[in-house]
Amino acid sequence: MTEKMITGIYIRVSTEEQARDGFSIHAQKEKLSKYADANDWDIFDYYIDDGISGKNIEDRKEVIRLLDDIKKGNIQNVLIYKLDRLTRSVKDLIYLIDYFERYHCAFSSQTEKIDTSNAVGRMFVKIIGIFAEFERENLAERVSLGYEQKTREGNYTNTNGVYGYDYIPKEQKLIVNEQEKALVNRIFDLYIDGKSYYKIAKQFNQEKVITKRGGHWAPSTIQSIINNPLYIGKVRYGVYKNFDRSFIVDGHNIEPIISLEKWEAASNLVQLRKKQGVRKYSNEDSYYYPFIRCSQCGGSISPKQQIHRHKKYITYRCNNSFKGICCCKGFSQMNMEKAFVTYLDFLPHLDTSLDPLVSSISLNWEYLNTKEKKEFLERFIDDIQVKKIDDHLIVQEVCFK
Repeated sequence: MTEKMITGIYIRVSTEEQARDGFSIHAQKEKLSKYADANDWDIFDYYIDDGISGKNIEDRKEVIRLLDDIKKGNIQNVLIYKLDRLTRSVKDLIYLIDYFERYHCAFSSQTEKIDTSNAVGRMFVKIIGIFAEFERENLAERVSLGYEQKTREGNYTNTNGVYGYDYIPKEQKLIVNEQEKALVNRIFDLYIDGKSYYKIAKQFNQEKVITKRGGHWAPSTIQSIINNPLYIGKVRYGVYKNFDRSFIVDGHNIEPIISLEKWEAASNLVQLRKKQGVRKYSNEDSYYYPFIRCSQCGGSISPKQQIHRHKKYITYRCNNSFKGICCCKGFSQMNMEKAFVTYLDFLPHLDTSLDPLVSSISLNWEYLNTKEKKEFLERFIDDIQVKKIDDHLIVQEVCFK
């Protein structure tokens, strides 16, 4: 008697697909269970990612759990409803097919009748993956063009609303929130009176004023309000720097909540402070900040670069300390490097697979230039990310006390 193939069923829906027929969790689960039963497969478990995009693997806990069960030998076959339920990235698809093959696990799709037990089947899967990725990118482009056209017609397209207004979904319009309107005017007044984004945010956090979504104020939040023309009844598209299709137009049926004079005074001050502000330098020199976290609150770290007597100084500080909600002190790049080299010295004793890379760098770190240090950090993080997916290791980031 042939042994039944132990199967793991993977199901995913993204937020925009929740209500779409054939893609709901219940519909996929029912169809795949019947399909497995018809093929005389034993179901080991269901792996369900609810409301999560398929653009990557790392953010989906159920995919990671599925890969872990495959590695342990608990599963001999993975069953999905459609290939794009598993991934929409060709890069991730190739990785997954190789992973399945390495641990002798078959891969089946109900709608596409895929068989990865031979070379033709694996090639067919990759071809489908290319079209799935094309579909995702094409959809994103169509959505972007749709938002652009709606904005050109004077419509506000951010359905989450913005501070000072409430969004009414049924009417698809903004109405003024009188309580928030007063605070928006206060923000502009404080800024015009000479307070920085940082000082305004810190003051509001000390006063226990909450944001639109109930969180803490950050300098970037204040900056976004000061620079948003919505408060004088205009809408904008393409707020990113150097975006060639950006524009500002009069809003359709949007009530202004600050005066034009106040807006112009704040805008002129923004331009003046840009000229007088701390000069910015290349982030290539502050190569640590994407990889480190605050040891006090777990928040992200930001660098600051200044020139004094023709010498560059780089310091790091917790972003939450700017908001006044973390007591972590700043630290210099020099201290950061000393701590990192100490970390490298201990790392070979924890993970021998990184030994050659770590040993060579820890001995020569002080002799490397900025570009070489940055390249090493990127390679180091890539190695950890691959290991995190493949072996499901929990890797702590470099932190400071």
